[in-house]
Amino acid sequence: MLDTDTKRPPDGRRVVISTPGEAVLVLCELDPSTGELVLVDRQPLPGVVGGCGGVPMAASEDGRWIYVAWRGEPYRLFSFAVDGNARRLNCLGQASLPASMCYAMVSSCGRRLLTSSYTGSTIAISPIGDDGTAGEPIMTRDAMHAHCLVEAPNGLVYATSLRGDCVQTYRFDAGRNDLSPLARLDVPAGSGPRHIVFTADGSRAYLLSEFAGTLTRLDVDPHTGALAIRERVALLPEGEKAWASELRLGPDEHVLYASERQTSQIFAYRLGPSGEMQLIGAEPAPECPRAFDFDASGRHMIVLGEKSGEARTYRIQPDGALDAVSRLHAGAQPSWVLAAAL
Repeated sequence: MLDTDTKRPPDGRRVVISTPGEAVLVLCELDPSTGELVLVDRQPLPGVVGGCGGVPMAASEDGRWIYVAWRGEPYRLFSFAVDGNARRLNCLGQASLPASMCYAMVSSCGRRLLTSSYTGSTIAISPIGDDGTAGEPIMTRDAMHAHCLVEAPNGLVYATSLRGDCVQTYRFDAGRNDLSPLARLDVPAGSGPRHIVFTADGSRAYLLSEFAGTLTRLDVDPHTGALAIRERVALLPEGEKAWASELRLGPDEHVLYASERQTSQIFAYRLGPSGEMQLIGAEPAPECPRAFDFDASGRHMIVLGEKSGEARTYRIQPDGALDAVSRLHAGAQPSWVLAAAL
């Protein structure tokens, strides 16, 4: 039996990085006192030859299991267990996927994995067994250019449509394996809604639009879950072309962070009493910062440079500003990082 004890090692915190350019998962430890990243193991994806574009990952709530959606043909979903000493990732199995999936999330019940495909305009639901292995999809639904999938605190699932310029709301029934469309929020044409995050109380959400390079504050109706636009700010000066990527709320929800690939920067916004956004500043990031995450303590941020192959760690200052403290060459085209859940 695999040792899947979820206790973290005393000398570091787990970080897993996907490098789809070489079909490898990189296991690291982050020193909580210095922020230094140390490479522990490199785990090739079994049976995969060649590379592909950005590969999404998702972790179970307890950090025992990791799911990887391979976007090269044939499309596959890998399940991994993190061993008790955080020194190895053990492949539990693999299953097929209906398309090239760009996002993955584990449902709040822990028994379903939802994946979405921008190019295939599809959302799929896969079962998760008692041993943590994800199986063959048991439901697929048409979803125009679906990108990010989030199960909000209200239990509803929200999916961004990158080229459809909308956010679709679904009622998710894990027992029936069903996603039922409820409502749709349209956003400016051509803006490219990419990622959405919700506050812990579910009262607000923030939307990052890739092509417009904007952040939008949304109110969430407490009864229906409907979204309403309240504020929009631009990351870059007017006229500059944007290529925004990742969006995350800081651990204390006082600061909102967004990555911008065209200028290779991480933007930080202080959030006011009603969630209004005020720019703190922008910090240089590794070239083409596709993804980032916080460590489990919330004191460090790990940022990936997809073009540079670099993973860079920043210490989060009390005011939300970032201070670069460590660099590590992660591999070819690092595109996804899991740290907070591990």
